Amino acid sequence: MSSTRFAIPFRGALKGSLLLAIALIFIHGGALFWLFSFVLPLWVKFVVAPVIIGSALQQLRCHLLQKGKRAVTGLEWDGGDEWQLQMAQGQSISARLLGSSFVSPWLIVLNFKTATSRRLLPVIIMADTIDSTSFRRLTSKLRRLAGTVEKPVV
Repeated sequence: MSSTRFAIPFRGALKGSLLLAIALIFIHGGALFWLFSFVLPLWVKFVVAPVIIGSALQQLRCHLLQKGKRAVTGLEWDGGDEWQLQMAQGQSISARLLGSSFVSPWLIVLNFKTATSRRLLPVIIMADTIDSTSFRRLTSKLRRLAGTVEKPVV
């Protein structure tokens, strides 16, 4: 296995994804459909519906428009344990990739743990979020790394 010292670093600027926007609208719209399909008291439906709509708006704002304090606009990885995440507010934070991340040919979900927060920071990368060469390189690098990342803490 080659040394990470000679690995080509990965740098990628993330942009809004039309595929992710469609998926988020479809999922949240389906949740609203099923909410109103169930036999529940009307007051429960009118309490839960704004929560679903709020979730949709927050997810679209964070992942599509890349606004808010948890929105990531860029990634930098030198092949080691530390990643640099460019946040929408302009700062760069270091983070560790967790083993609960997911890689497929059209979707990458990276779960990060930062030193400044107890919460996980998910980064969703669809095939149209970065250019195709960068997406392919990142997918390949992550698959090679698969057995060596930190396992999630339960």
